[in-house]
Amino acid sequence: MTIKRVKLLSYSLAVLFLVVHVVMYIIFKRNNVPPMEILNLLSITFYVVMLILILNDKIRTFIIACFLEINIHMGAAIHFTGWNSGFQITLIGICILLAYAEYAARSLHRKHIRFILLSPIALFTYLRSFYVSLQRPAPYPLPEHVANSFQVAWAIIVFLIIFIVLQIFVYYAAASQDELRNEAMHDKLTGLPNRVYMSEYLQTVSEAKDQSQYWLAIIDLDDFKICNDTYGHNCGDYVLVTIANILKSPGIEVCRWGGEEFLLVGKRVNNGPVALLQQIRQTVHDYDFEYEGKHIHMTMTIGMAWKKPEMSLDEWISTADKKLYEGKAAGKDRVCY
Repeated sequence: MTIKRVKLLSYSLAVLFLVVHVVMYIIFKRNNVPPMEILNLLSITFYVVMLILILNDKIRTFIIACFLEINIHMGAAIHFTGWNSGFQITLIGICILLAYAEYAARSLHRKHIRFILLSPIALFTYLRSFYVSLQRPAPYPLPEHVANSFQVAWAIIVFLIIFIVLQIFVYYAAASQDELRNEAMHDKLTGLPNRVYMSEYLQTVSEAKDQSQYWLAIIDLDDFKICNDTYGHNCGDYVLVTIANILKSPGIEVCRWGGEEFLLVGKRVNNGPVALLQQIRQTVHDYDFEYEGKHIHMTMTIGMAWKKPEMSLDEWISTADKKLYEGKAAGKDRVCY
């Protein structure tokens, strides 16, 4: 949702309404309905002004003014030509547009119009027009074929508006859910999947028929606290982001497990995972971490475990964790499995 898209939609609606009023002016003139001829001329002028307002970013003013114009115009059309002309259906469509206008304004953190406060005006116009049409005949009834044409035209226009607006709602609702899920499943600093994502992935692995083909490795950066304390947390963030990029490998699920810990999950390949983990460890060992002119040496210790069918997820992770601490106790900068 962007202000540019909202302005484009508002501009398109204003142009559509302008064209509709031009067509209605011609129809009313041909069918000799003077009050509606004058009102449509005023509406044409009104929407020209609305186009200028939209270009000047006055979207809120456009929505309110447009809503009031439709209520006045359609109420008058029903009054002069009768209920059978179908103008009342537009009062339903405008409520849909009001709901979208509020949603768009809220999404863009702008002043918004509570559609629940304005919609009753449309309901009042609808019910009052219906009641008045029962009490007396219309002063300028349209020929039956013209009234029927209006019925069909308004139905098509209003349903198209409803379909389009609801489709936009569905699109943005789905996109928002995907975005929220992505944020919930990924680490903001490194961009890697986080513990929540990996927990779900590990659950699928534990339910797989070939689960014994999977391995898990926990990686811990050696003496990372010293790096943070010596060079600052910004430097520590730089190191974590760099490590995250090094760990990304085809066919391997990588996540930031927490703090300076990362977790890798992969499936058995010809060379096995140990060679890959040793290569990752060596790459980090040899990497020149340069931050603000300072050269920093980092190493990592890795604990790895294969998945056994009888193992629970906690046991599998715990086994790799134990191997990690064996590596730490043995001097760090190594792979234990």
